[in-house]
Amino acid sequence: MSMRSALLVVPFLAGAVCALAAGSVEGRVLPFRQVEVSAPVSSRIAELKVKEGDLVKEGQPLALLYGKLEELEMQRAKALLERREFEAKSAKRLYDNKIIPEAKAMETRIDLDLAKLQYESAAEQVRLRTVLAPLDGVVVTTARETGETVSAGQPLFRILDLSKVVVQLTVDADALGTLAPGRHVRVNLRKAAEPLEGRVTLVDPCADAEGRVRVRVVVENTDRKIRSGIRARVDWSDAQ
Repeated sequence: MSMRSALLVVPFLAGAVCALAAGSVEGRVLPFRQVEVSAPVSSRIAELKVKEGDLVKEGQPLALLYGKLEELEMQRAKALLERREFEAKSAKRLYDNKIIPEAKAMETRIDLDLAKLQYESAAEQVRLRTVLAPLDGVVVTTARETGETVSAGQPLFRILDLSKVVVQLTVDADALGTLAPGRHVRVNLRKAAEPLEGRVTLVDPCADAEGRVRVRVVVENTDRKIRSGIRARVDWSDAQ
């Protein structure tokens, strides 16, 4: 039986659907990347900066957590640091003029180093009160509202990177042919007038118990018109 005429009967799997014919397989579209953003510390949500459907950039603030006490502690640590810096400079001048012993000058330097560590620790606690986007993407879920108390590690947002999409499918190992990572294939969406170009990024080196192999195809989606979750047909029967 020729490769073109052979039919592959593959049961439905999560993230993939049955193969249609050798060299033409239907799969499901997945986001290129997705991440669940959690609260870095236990606190209360003071302000939500984004809503569902918003496009965000990496490093953009998503939410502010209450942190008045932490801000006050940082101010105290900064004042102490400025004082230790002044004392260390004064001690150095006195030591250079042989007015105080080396041990006294060293003591002020150690106090200065400790003050720097205290300030950095306090500043980090303040920074943790701003929840930042870890990647470019679209906010698809906001799990909490302003005023709610959250625990460290509790989910706040889910962000999808749809600048590219992945078509995931399973193919009978005997029907893979020359399909290999780096190969360009055609990707047909149900409502698309023209096929899109995709690139194979993974052909799993291990088949499952039924002889099927997982394949992932990446398609550019800069305009974000391709939606996650829809079905797409991948054709490599005569793709280059």
